[in-house]
Amino acid sequence: MSVLSIDTIKNQLNVPGDFTGDDQLIELERDSVETYTVTFLDLEDDPEAAAEMLTRPQIQQAMIMMIATLYNNRESEVYSETKETKAFERLLYQHKKWGI
Repeated sequence: MSVLSIDTIKNQLNVPGDFTGDDQLIELERDSVETYTVTFLDLEDDPEAAAEMLTRPQIQQAMIMMIATLYNNRESEVYSETKETKAFERLLYQHKKWGI
C-alpha cells in the first residue's frame, strides 16, 4: 500500500479527480518514486525504518514534487534532463543515512 493517494497526487498535478486516463501512469510514477526515495535515503535494508520515513510530511512533499517532475516530463522527446529537483534534495538530505 502506497503512502500517497492518487487523489493527493492528482491535486498537485492539477489533474481533475474524475479523469482516470492517467491513473495507471501516476500509480507507476508514484511506486517508482517511493522506491527511489527509499534507495536515496539508504533504507532499502531496513523496511520498518523506510515505512516510517515515508509517512513523514516532508518526505511525502519531496515525493509529490518528484512525481510531478516525472509526469510533466514523460515524453521521450523532452530534451531537458529529468533529475532530482533542488527542493527534492533539500527535503530529503537531512534524513539521509550517511555512512563513514
